[in-house]
Amino acid sequence: MVNKEPVTLTGIKKILIIPFQDMAAVYGENTDVRCPVCGKVFTTGTVSRGADDMLTDQLFMILNKRNEFQLIPSGHAQGVMSDLLAGSQKEINERELAIETGRILHADAVIVGYLYRFQKRIGTEYAVNSAASVAFDLHLIRVKDGRVLWSAHFDETQQPLSNNLFNLGAFLQRKAKWVTAKEMAVSALEDMLKTFPDIKKTIPNQ
Repeated sequence: MVNKEPVTLTGIKKILIIPFQDMAAVYGENTDVRCPVCGKVFTTGTVSRGADDMLTDQLFMILNKRNEFQLIPSGHAQGVMSDLLAGSQKEINERELAIETGRILHADAVIVGYLYRFQKRIGTEYAVNSAASVAFDLHLIRVKDGRVLWSAHFDETQQPLSNNLFNLGAFLQRKAKWVTAKEMAVSALEDMLKTFPDIKKTIPNQ
């Protein structure tokens, strides 16, 4: 799930939350899409209405509980991003857009998320016609130099234990039930952020 070792956040005091971007809306469903930040490839799928906003809100709430940073809510970013896109004389990619938005809002870092798939469970918690399927990633980028300080990703379609005996931990955590896409996504987000860099710790040569 996490694809980059955590580093120190020395000097990072203000973090801008960039709204999750629905990549299926941009590139279409059932398409292999490369993450604009890390290059990892995800297969897009249906994204339920409001799933991007839900994840953005959950991200803010979880990080806000840590009381280590001054968080700039995603609402502050939306108008700035629209103005940058409208006023740019050249094409600006997602990563550059996020960094420049952070610079304008005086953030030390931005956290960006890309949502590729958020397919709802069809059925009940004990029997399904179609299981929940979710894919998204997160990246913390330092504004002053564009360095990626931390990244994590999640990509899963729930399967019965008989199909994947190595997935016993997730099977037990979910109490042997078919979870909803929201339950799957929020649990994954919470697990991701357990590895988020700790501003109180210092690591040499970072």
